[in-house]
Amino acid sequence: MKKLISFTIAASLAIATLPASAFAINSNDPELQSYLNEIGMTQEELEEYLSYDGYTLEDFKDVDDLRNELGDILTEENLELLLKNYGLTKNELKQLLIDNGELEPNEEITEAFKFYNDLEEYLDFLLEQSDSTPITEETLSDFLQKRNMTKEQLLALLNSHNESLEDYSSIGELADAVDYYQSLTPLTEETLNELLDTLGLTRQQLEELLVANNDSLDNYATVEELSEAIVNYMLPDFEELGLTDAELEKLYNHFHSLNIEDPQFASRIEELGKRLEAISSYDFEGAKELSPAQIAEIADVMHDILDIFQLDVKFYLTKNGEKKPLSLSTLLTMESTNGYDLLIEIYNKQGELLADFTLTADMFNADLFEDVGEDLENIGKVAKIEKNATPKPVKRTVKEAKLPKTASPYATNMLMGVVFIAAGAFLFRARKILGAKK
Repeated sequence: MKKLISFTIAASLAIATLPASAFAINSNDPELQSYLNEIGMTQEELEEYLSYDGYTLEDFKDVDDLRNELGDILTEENLELLLKNYGLTKNELKQLLIDNGELEPNEEITEAFKFYNDLEEYLDFLLEQSDSTPITEETLSDFLQKRNMTKEQLLALLNSHNESLEDYSSIGELADAVDYYQSLTPLTEETLNELLDTLGLTRQQLEELLVANNDSLDNYATVEELSEAIVNYMLPDFEELGLTDAELEKLYNHFHSLNIEDPQFASRIEELGKRLEAISSYDFEGAKELSPAQIAEIADVMHDILDIFQLDVKFYLTKNGEKKPLSLSTLLTMESTNGYDLLIEIYNKQGELLADFTLTADMFNADLFEDVGEDLENIGKVAKIEKNATPKPVKRTVKEAKLPKTASPYATNMLMGVVFIAAGAFLFRARKILGAKK
């Protein structure tokens, strides 16, 4: 669970800190209005339609990008062509869609599916990728014949990713894996150099990063898998805070519930990033070296973080069972904890405790939080990786596998990292204050 959440944090931090509208369709664009007239939808109807797949208009750079994603309007004419391609009658397709909850008995297919591409992708999923057929010699032979693969080629492909046939229980799962692995970019000198250029890293810096994590370039065959490792290695290690799986899940669910579609949300996140970057440039060893204005700015940023993400935080000094409440303003001006640990409790606005963790004296003296300036620099590199990342397919359930209508871009679900990096910015500095005269 922690590993999953860790990568979730990576993705969230990368995407959510980017300006959401940097390369997005302008709702006032005449081309968008023309396209809406062409497809017979209002902007609100289109946005609702996109939301079923976890998208918003901001996920598309222009109308052509949107048009390519959605494809042609589904009509009775191209529906007939699709039925012919799949060897289905219209009644068979209707029953298939009804059985899978995608169509009401009295509803027309062209009413449930507005665009040709959506129906085609859904059929591909139902008829092939969601196949729960067990893997046997006969079904495997049929699968290999359709894929124009030999069994040796399949085993070699799986083995190159440290997997085997025994890791899969159905043809559908196997099809997902083969599609995913075949879509990956082989790691060559050329593709490695392209990745390094994108990240602004030298080969020596990359190798040092891998060595520091007991890893090596020899362990990677594709650009995507190397990129995933870089993401994990560049981000701070939040597990050292001692958060439990249940706490991580509560935090994840809380951030998932935020209304990130609000344009003001993205604007506030962008502004927050700039202020955090400015705070990271503060150079001091104790509270006395901070000006009143700097202390006020740190406190104000923390309050804004909590407001944006609908959180409340309580601080306590703890020692031998004693628990003393502490305000943020007091914490920022303290010169010593006098041997106390710092307990931090995170609540939602409804007063529910989501998580708590303790920073001990030993943790303050260790390198729990790296310099936030370095963290922010790493986040920029991670963003470049994650923007075009292809997620690995999840294992399928045998019963009622469906095309997930909530399959969304990374930013939709993943914002936890923003708050944690902000906490890192504050706590790194707080560590210096609290540990300076201990």
